[in-house]
Amino acid sequence: MSLNLLTLPLSGRQIIEASAGTGKTFTLAALYVRLVLGHGRAAKGLQPANILVMTFTDAATAELRERIRLRLHQAALWFDAQVAGRTAKPDPFLLDLTQDFTPDQWPQCAAQLHLAAQSMDEAAIYTIHGWSRRMLSSFALHSRDLFEQTHLDNPSELLHQLVNDHWRRWFYPLSLPQQTILNSLLGGDPQALLKDLKTRWQTLDRQPQPNDAALPPAPVQVLATHAEWLSTEQGLEVAAKQACQAALDKGLAGILVAAQAAKKMKGTRADFFANWVNELQAWSQHNADI
Repeated sequence: MSLNLLTLPLSGRQIIEASAGTGKTFTLAALYVRLVLGHGRAAKGLQPANILVMTFTDAATAELRERIRLRLHQAALWFDAQVAGRTAKPDPFLLDLTQDFTPDQWPQCAAQLHLAAQSMDEAAIYTIHGWSRRMLSSFALHSRDLFEQTHLDNPSELLHQLVNDHWRRWFYPLSLPQQTILNSLLGGDPQALLKDLKTRWQTLDRQPQPNDAALPPAPVQVLATHAEWLSTEQGLEVAAKQACQAALDKGLAGILVAAQAAKKMKGTRADFFANWVNELQAWSQHNADI
């Protein structure tokens, strides 16, 4: 269903689904203008301090604040132009919005929009954690919490510390052969482990799973799985060598050389091919009876 900015209810719970680059900020700014004017609501308009906007990042809050301020200013100038009878730059949204107010209401609309644009420094536009911190500080007595809250803006340092502690706890006590195996499987240092964890967390953000899916397997589990795989791989290798040796005993080497000489194998040279057959014989005879 397409979104109509002028008829979307401004009360109750509304869900707008949109992908990147489809005009989410434009839509939020338009809805903000409607709230300031009280458009579509029985109550009078609101000012920025009474409209809560929440987003995910500090950069997004700064962008929203400026985009909404600009939109309010544009809307105020639009209504000023309508009152003065001047021609304004065409704006489909504002043109349709104007039709929902009588001409005698236009001066009040312009005044409300000007005041809102000038009051954007007081706008309640926050990240989720920023709003939570403000509420905890504002109602510290009610929540029995501290007035001063510690906020972690950049968790990178803490993440590095935690991964380093994990590495020291689990990897240092291992024997050198075990560490060598884990180095080849997991990257060999805490930074590689952290990179793996971040990839897991990004996946979980998109597709939530049980909590244990967020953690990599413990080193002992990795070693046990690797030992099981290695045992299987060695068994298959022995079986392959034995089968190859049995075929060579029945003249496979001569058949291969004759096929190459008869040019039935494209893209091969006689000297290279002969060396390959010799290496195949040496491989099949090496530890074939383990």
